[in-house]
Amino acid sequence: MRLYTATITRNSEIRSGVHLIEMHVPSLASTVQPGQYCMVRCCHPSATDPLLRRPLFIHSVQQAQGLCTLLIHVHGRGTSWLAQQRAGATLDILGPMGHGWEVRSTARNLLLVSAGGLIVGVTLLAQQALEQELAVTLIAHFSKAADVYPPALLPPEVEYHIITSDGSLGQQGDIVSVLGNYLPWADAVCCSVSRETATLLYSSFERMRGRQFAQGLMLHPLVCASGACLTCSVDTYSGTKLVCRDGPVFDLRELAR
Repeated sequence: MRLYTATITRNSEIRSGVHLIEMHVPSLASTVQPGQYCMVRCCHPSATDPLLRRPLFIHSVQQAQGLCTLLIHVHGRGTSWLAQQRAGATLDILGPMGHGWEVRSTARNLLLVSAGGLIVGVTLLAQQALEQELAVTLIAHFSKAADVYPPALLPPEVEYHIITSDGSLGQQGDIVSVLGNYLPWADAVCCSVSRETATLLYSSFERMRGRQFAQGLMLHPLVCASGACLTCSVDTYSGTKLVCRDGPVFDLRELAR
C-alpha cells in the first residue's frame, strides 16, 4: 500500500451521472491486481470535507502508458466532486488494498457474473484474464437498458451477455435463469454481486459449491481500510473477517454457506 498522486488525463461522461476518469499513475498501474481497491481523497488538497476517502476499484490499466481508469457513479458529495475534476487535476490515492481475485493457473474458461454497477469489480479481471489467454464470458444483469454498462468499454474478446429485468435490452430475466447454461463451460466463476444474490447462486447450482471454483466480492462500507475501526466486520463460514483486509474477494463458500 502506497500513497500516490495521480494526474487526470481525461474525464469522459459515459452517461448522466457516470464518468470514466483516466489517470497517469505508473506505479499504481504496475502493481494493482484485479479485485483490489483504492481509497481516493474526494476534496481539494486544502479542504477536509468530505473527510473520509472513497473506496473505488481500478476499472482498467494500460501499464505501458502508466494509465489507470476509474468508473465513477455519482451518488453523493465525494463522487460528485470526483466527476467534476478535469484533465490536469491531481488525485490523492491510497492503495492498492485488500485481497483480490485468484484464478487458478489451470483455468482456461473464466465466467464473470455481475449485477448493476458492481460490474466495475470484474472489468480489470476480464482484461488481465484475456492477457493470460483465457476465454472470458461476462453475464451482467441490470434493471433497464439505461443502466447497462457500455459494451465499448470492454475488450472485444469478452463475450458479453446482457440481462435486463424489464427486457428493454438483451435477455429478459435474472442471473439465475441464465447462469446454468454457462456453468458446464466454466473452469472458474467470479461473482461481483450482492451477498444475497451470491447466496442464491450458491444454493441453486451444485457446481457453484465446488472447492476453488467460485469466488464472490463482498461489498461493505469501508471507513479506515486498515482494520482498526472494525466497521467492516462480517460473518463468514470460518469466522469473522474484515472486508478491508481479508476481502473484498472471498471464496464463495465462505460467504454463502
